Amino acid sequence: MNNKDIERLIRKIEQIPTLPIVSQKIMLLLGDEEVSLSKVASLIEKDQALAVKVLKVANSAFYRTLSKVSTIDHALVILGIEEVRAILLAFSIHNFFSGGKNGDFDRTRFWKHAVVCSQIAKYLARYFNLPHDDTLFLSGLIHDMGKVVLDQYFHEEFQEIIDYVSTNHVSFSKGEREILGITHYQIAAKLLQQWKFPEKVVMQVFYHHAPWHDKNYVNGSIVVYLANILTKMVGFSSLEGEKVVEPEQIARSKAMNFIVESGFDLDANIIHKLVNQIREFLAEEKDNMLNFFES
Repeated sequence: MNNKDIERLIRKIEQIPTLPIVSQKIMLLLGDEEVSLSKVASLIEKDQALAVKVLKVANSAFYRTLSKVSTIDHALVILGIEEVRAILLAFSIHNFFSGGKNGDFDRTRFWKHAVVCSQIAKYLARYFNLPHDDTLFLSGLIHDMGKVVLDQYFHEEFQEIIDYVSTNHVSFSKGEREILGITHYQIAAKLLQQWKFPEKVVMQVFYHHAPWHDKNYVNGSIVVYLANILTKMVGFSSLEGEKVVEPEQIARSKAMNFIVESGFDLDANIIHKLVNQIREFLAEEKDNMLNFFES
C-alpha cells in the first residue's frame, strides 16, 4: 500500500461515527465528582445487561475478593467510579463493533483475548506494586481495537493480513506492515483520539507493542505490553495462527532489558510463575469474565 492509499485509509477512519454511550445518564453521573455511589448503583440496576457486566468484573478471580459480590453497591465500592466508567465504555465499544463480517476473524476469540488482557493488566499492576491506575482495565480491554476496525471497515485487506499471518507464522503487526503499511495500534489510537478518550489510554494502546517509545506513561504501556504477551502465552491469542513467544524468548530480548531497567523485577522464572498463576485464575473464570461480552 502506497502513501496515497494510507491517506485514503486514514480519511475513512476519520469518517467513523462518534461512539454512542450505552447510558448517557450514567456517563454524566460518573463525571460528577460529588455523585453518590448509591445514585450510580440505582441507575445501573435499571440496565440488566450492564449490571451483569459490573458484577462479572467485581467477582473476577484476579481480584481475589473475600466473598462473592452480589450487589451493585458492593461492586461499586470494590471497583470505584473510574472502573465502572471503563466498563461502560467497553460495553459501548463492543456494541458499536458488533456487526462482524463473514470471514476468518473470530470475534468471540478476539473479545476473550481482550477481556483476559484487561484482567492480567490489572493483576500485573498489583503484582509489581505500581500505584493504582484506573486506565489499565480499559487500555487492556481495547488495546487491539484497531483489528476490529480493520475487519469492519477494511475487510478485504484484513483478510489478506490474516492469510499472511497464518501462512508465515509472524506477528499480526508484521503482517499489517507488509500488507497495509499501517498497524492496528496506529488505527486504534487515531480513532480513540477522535472519540476524545483520555490521553493516557490512547498512548497505552498506541505503545502496547513498543513501550520504550512512550515518554509519558511508560509504566502503564509496559504493563499492557506484558499483559498482551502473557494473554497469548496462556492460550488466548486474538487470532488463530498468530505467533506466540516463549518465556525464555522474551526474557532474552532487548525489550526485557528495557523493562528491567524501568524497575520491573522480571526474568524467565518469574514469567513462568506469572503464567501458572494466571492459568489458575482463568480456571476459575470459565463462567465469569471469560463470558464478559455474552448476555
